[in-house]
Amino acid sequence: MFIVPAGEVSLYAADKKDPCKYSWIGFLGIESSRYVQQLISNNNFVIDIKDAVLYEQQIRKIISLKHDSLSSALKMTGITYEIFGSLIDEVNDTEEVKTTNSLATRAKRYMDLNYYDAIKIKDIANFLNVNVNCLSSAFKEEFNLSPKQYLMKLKIRKAKKLLSTTNNTITVVANSVGFNDSLAFSKVFKQYTQSSPSSYRKQATETHLSN
Repeated sequence: MFIVPAGEVSLYAADKKDPCKYSWIGFLGIESSRYVQQLISNNNFVIDIKDAVLYEQQIRKIISLKHDSLSSALKMTGITYEIFGSLIDEVNDTEEVKTTNSLATRAKRYMDLNYYDAIKIKDIANFLNVNVNCLSSAFKEEFNLSPKQYLMKLKIRKAKKLLSTTNNTITVVANSVGFNDSLAFSKVFKQYTQSSPSSYRKQATETHLSN
């Protein structure tokens, strides 16, 4: 199973010799980000599940419902919650959740899921109901860098991937990693990589062709 968080640029394709089929479900809501965080470990958006057919059947139940009444909407919501509950049971061992659900880890997961927005550290602190200093101290103690440093490195890493694997314009790449101003993005990108976005893309393309 794979998860594509909102705003995430994702590319996937079926194997030419052994093509797959897939069922998908889209969802939103106040708590949706928190649910997704429970399913992601080490920024891994691909999950090995025991029985894909089980989830396919649940999604088919949603499709079969009429979409024109409150009762149908409630049934769809119920099935979606059931899917989340089953997935969280599969992915997270109870003891593992306890040990990996620290303040710093939750902050890291929030950034992993929301880096494409123009989020600030105070937004993360507000989401976790702590003050900025408390968050920064806990994060630095666990990961040996500040939340701001991690967020910027994450944005640059995602931008490098987009530059090397897509033909998106610099503006689109900048927007995809949470920069509304492409000039500001280019400045930060060069600060972290010693190369402009266009130069990095050119070098990545040449390296790929030489290989």
